[in-house]
Amino acid sequence: MAEICGKTASVSMGGTVIAGIRDWSIDYTGDALETTDFADSGHRTYIAGLDGWTGSFNGFGQPSWSTSAVVGTKYAGKFYIEKVGAQFYSGSVLITETALGNAVDGLATTDYTFTGSGALTLVDS
Repeated sequence: MAEICGKTASVSMGGTVIAGIRDWSIDYTGDALETTDFADSGHRTYIAGLDGWTGSFNGFGQPSWSTSAVVGTKYAGKFYIEKVGAQFYSGSVLITETALGNAVDGLATTDYTFTGSGALTLVDS
């Protein structure tokens, strides 16, 4: 696998690139449903269940969109691996949390947490 530098990555919500974002992450998980019965001789067995994804994106500055308009809202999300126009992950995201921060000796920060709704797709443009 080739190394990728994330310095030109970005996040887009509803077609708008969110300014000031410095990192994003997506966690993709799947349920393991236990099917163990007496015939399994004391060894647990499983089948795949539902899958899903969650994540976050974080940055500096105050948000360019209102906090009340964001939490509880679904957006068409795009998470660019390098620059806009390159390979990205795409899916519908429901914003579940927004955290704003400020420190006397630091920069203002904004953190967003989301849950994916439906499929997460890798788009190779």
